[in-house]
Amino acid sequence: TPAVSAKPSATPSATPEVTLPPLKSDSILENYEDVFGHLGTCVNYGSNPSMSQLQDEKTLAFVKKHFNSITMENEMKPDAVLGNSVNAITKEEAEKLGYIIPDNYKETSVPKLNFDRIDKILQTAYDNGLGLRGHTLLWHSQTPAWFFGIDYDADEDAVDEDTMDARIDFYVSTVMDHVMQKEKEIAGETGKIVYAWDVVNEYLHATNSGWEAVYGKCGNRPAFVKRAYQYAYDCLDYYGLSGKVSLFYNDFNTYMEVNDVITMINYINSDKKLCNGVGMQSHVGTTFPSVDYYTQALKAFVNAGFEVQITELDTSSKSISDQANYVYQLMKNVNSVKKSGGNISGITLWGISDDVSWISASEYPLLFSSLNVPKDSYYKFIQ
Repeated sequence: TPAVSAKPSATPSATPEVTLPPLKSDSILENYEDVFGHLGTCVNYGSNPSMSQLQDEKTLAFVKKHFNSITMENEMKPDAVLGNSVNAITKEEAEKLGYIIPDNYKETSVPKLNFDRIDKILQTAYDNGLGLRGHTLLWHSQTPAWFFGIDYDADEDAVDEDTMDARIDFYVSTVMDHVMQKEKEIAGETGKIVYAWDVVNEYLHATNSGWEAVYGKCGNRPAFVKRAYQYAYDCLDYYGLSGKVSLFYNDFNTYMEVNDVITMINYINSDKKLCNGVGMQSHVGTTFPSVDYYTQALKAFVNAGFEVQITELDTSSKSISDQANYVYQLMKNVNSVKKSGGNISGITLWGISDDVSWISASEYPLLFSSLNVPKDSYYKFIQ
């Protein structure tokens, strides 16, 4: 999904904060933390504190009031960890840094990974009682081209499958292991902050990608994707977190590709359940998809035995009232599926407010127009 705008948060309205019931715990109706487990938003942690939502006191207070979970817009994506250009180190140097170098890794150099910002995010989340979705380990769109090239060179041809397999094994294992080690350092135990990982993001839309350059077209049975989930699962299992931290396949327009998503996840789980389910990116609009069409897909996924998290919810509309009505009907249906036994374990809104959304504010995508300035859809969401 394109990044949320990095503009600084708007100045809060004069509307008294106390008048707004929090989304995550509405005492008049019911506690959404009990219903869905995780209610989240997307935020950034920029290098410039004045542009960082998590480093802004008022924005962080807003997030803590309304949500119990965050997803980073960019800071956990591959390019943020790998960098725009390779910083190559030896395998011996990598092992001293705690990197996981698998036996099948035959190259002499390893890209140095930058965990500085991730470490600060983990600390901030823990200090403020916020869970964190690990978004994302593998994604074609924000992975530097050099990661696929011979000798980690973007100008060289793509590496062979065996070499890429080893790079995937190294990257998935090292990133997850680092995060869980850091969790133990911060919180005293692993699995205390990151409760879910998007192991693979948008594979079904990865045309003309670095992955395709290496592996070709793999349809809905991609062996390298299954491999990534195996290593992610093994990492959780090593720390005793399998069954406690969930692994997801995350994609957009999943309501249009229900069968492909189900087929692929069943393939990933053909030997053992490695992938818990699907992250339904929900960049929806009042003109498409219809609420019934969306609900049909949601029911198909839960009926297939998948855990579902609605991961990137925003609602493009022509008017505030249209948006509010759509949000009400959508949440009514989601709530109904959940109460009927559907394993829906989280909802994440993709951004804080319209003025910092990746979608134009004129399309009214979120529940607030600016920080602490709610729209009709805010109250409809709670209702």
